[in-house]
Amino acid sequence: MAALEPAMEPFRLATGHDRIRQEWMAISDKLRRRWRKLTADDVLFRDGDAEYLARVLQDRYGVDRQEARLQVCEFEQAL
Repeated sequence: MAALEPAMEPFRLATGHDRIRQEWMAISDKLRRRWRKLTADDVLFRDGDAEYLARVLQDRYGVDRQEARLQVCEFEQAL
């Protein structure tokens, strides 16, 4: 697992200014269009942020942590 940690560094940096957290309520429709398996409850969660979204993607899509974080990072950059 330690070998994966350097790959996670860009995610930590990107979420330092967590645009997803800042815009969570405003982007709920975009989230559901991008990830169709997200439920209304997932996107209406009051304290949504990049980490929360990555955890939900892991659960809904069965992807590993690194893939979920990569998807979230790409989404955040496109905002």
